[in-house]
Amino acid sequence: MSTLPDYQTVSVSDRRTGSALNLFYREAGHEDAPAVLLLHGFPASSHQYRGLIARLGDKYRVIAPDLPGFGFSDAPDAKTFGYTFDHLAEVIESFTDAIGLTRYALYVFDYGAPVGFRLAVSRPERVSALISQNGNAYEEGLSEGWNPIRAYWREPSDANRAQLRGMLAAETTQFQYRHGEADTSHIAPESYTLDQHFLDRAGSDEIQLDLFGDYRTNVAAYPRFHEYFRTHRPPTLAVWGKNDPFFLPAGAEAFRRDIPDAEVRFVDGGHFPLESHLDEVAGIVRAFLARTLDVAQGAALFGMLGEATTPAQAQPILDAMRGVFGFVPNLGYALAAEPTVLGAYLAWLQALGTTSLDPIAQQVAMAAASRANAADYGVAVHATLAARLGASGVVVDTLRNGGAFVDPKLEAVRRFATAIASKRTQVSDSDVNALKAAGFDRRAAVAIAMAVAGKTLANTVAHLSRVEIDAGFLPGAAV
Repeated sequence: MSTLPDYQTVSVSDRRTGSALNLFYREAGHEDAPAVLLLHGFPASSHQYRGLIARLGDKYRVIAPDLPGFGFSDAPDAKTFGYTFDHLAEVIESFTDAIGLTRYALYVFDYGAPVGFRLAVSRPERVSALISQNGNAYEEGLSEGWNPIRAYWREPSDANRAQLRGMLAAETTQFQYRHGEADTSHIAPESYTLDQHFLDRAGSDEIQLDLFGDYRTNVAAYPRFHEYFRTHRPPTLAVWGKNDPFFLPAGAEAFRRDIPDAEVRFVDGGHFPLESHLDEVAGIVRAFLARTLDVAQGAALFGMLGEATTPAQAQPILDAMRGVFGFVPNLGYALAAEPTVLGAYLAWLQALGTTSLDPIAQQVAMAAASRANAADYGVAVHATLAARLGASGVVVDTLRNGGAFVDPKLEAVRRFATAIASKRTQVSDSDVNALKAAGFDRRAAVAIAMAVAGKTLANTVAHLSRVEIDAGFLPGAAV
């Protein structure tokens, strides 16, 4: 469920000039929810986050401002304002004060990265987590596409400045959205059209050329950013469009140098992966935020899981699970918090085993529902059980890693289970017809619905308890 954003403008005092700046921002979610601050890049605005806001606003307070000179925020004349990244960071810091934002996960992209990293250095206690999406902090992340701008850094002549005007042209803006994308039909034309509208405003060219020149201060500040990373070690995710022509994958990998446990993920996209890979990126981000921001769950709710804390009524059921798996799964201990629920869950599993679905198809349906619910624990369990039931290596790998099955019947089961989970039980005729085309009938449809229903319970408890995946369910475990 997504939450519609509010579109607001707040007046912020510019520390340098003392004048008031009107900053436009998008906000969604409950005020008391953990906050996520989204900082956009060139040549975009908070509009680039419209889809991500919809996918995060049901759970988090999501705030995305337009930087001064961009989007719907004020764009003072370049000669009087002084467009530098230091100045932009000061204004955004004042923006966070103006809206009462004292703690937030920081999501940065492109220009938003050097702005956001300055915020983190200035007020490290406010940053609960760091997400860099094609937001660079290392020299090896800068591609040869920066060479014309580097030339301007070395010699800030009128001629070198004029050479950069081509980067403000409509074809260049479209290039930034389209390059590296296998299917550009997923890129909404209003994205680059809106960007170009603001680039073409009177005076915008001088603003952007000034920022091109000042970007050299970001490279000079990299060591300061690295020191922040090493000292404070914020939970960090680098999620990158690997075909970005400006910021190379090496820039994402480099975060591990200063934050060894940083998570690094790549998607097969370009500079703006949220345009064409929104669901994939949003899924990665939601899972990361759940692990780092949802502090009322896990041990805070369940305490330590194990034999010592299990109610006596649940012990016989856990003994039965031990007989099946050779160990008590961590999820079993979590479900045992309410012994009646644990018993009902096992009875449901037994009942599912008597339906018309064959055993491997049952695992496919449950794994598909778990994947739709972003429940890695369930995916691992059902891939392991499928292997124990004699599923081929290809089937097991597909269960673990996602994707479509070669077997049309298993693929039909996967698709239908996914549809039930992702469409809030209201499947389409297309989903039903695909199931029937594979040879299944209403009995199978109801059985798959049963599989998805049970996983809603199990996946919810797995998320609430934050159970770790047992060693026996990991790839390579004995089957």
